[in-house]
Amino acid sequence: MRFQRWLVAASAALLGACAVPLKVDTFVAPDVNLAGKSTFAWKGGEFALPETAAPEAEAQATAQIRAAVVSELTHKGFVETSDAAAADLLVSFQASAVRRTVLTETRVGAPLPSQVLTASGPPAPAASELPRERTVRDGTLVIFVEDRSSGRVAWRGLVDVETRTASTEANIRTAVDMARQIAREFPAHQP
Repeated sequence: MRFQRWLVAASAALLGACAVPLKVDTFVAPDVNLAGKSTFAWKGGEFALPETAAPEAEAQATAQIRAAVVSELTHKGFVETSDAAAADLLVSFQASAVRRTVLTETRVGAPLPSQVLTASGPPAPAASELPRERTVRDGTLVIFVEDRSSGRVAWRGLVDVETRTASTEANIRTAVDMARQIAREFPAHQP
């Protein structure tokens, strides 16, 4: 029993250590004091996807992205308000993805060229054999924070990822993780 607990704890620690934080590209307008702002309002978001997503999936993704961003901003000392006219900052997002197919040239366990090119080596693959293909999705999530008084972008955070999953749920989880990482880079409120 103790061994199982230890194994679970060690596995969790290793998985946590293997998690790679996403690289967030940020922009801060030099003339805006973000730390002096205290309230924000959620404006919503837009998707630009290679295929038409089900409206339920977009609604679910929007709700989860919103929850992640609001949670991080609240943790940093900001207060959400439903009245956009009374908010100091307006928060929105844009998500886009591109689907592409890549050919995998390398094969795991492929013989060395010296083994294939010898008279006793295995025969070359047939010319009609199709190369192995993989579908890859390149996704970008951008969070915009506008200064309501000036109407200009005060802060922007952007993350690009490459994913090989086709699952809608997994793609939503990836987008939410991206949003959370971006929001963590936002400066904290200083009263």
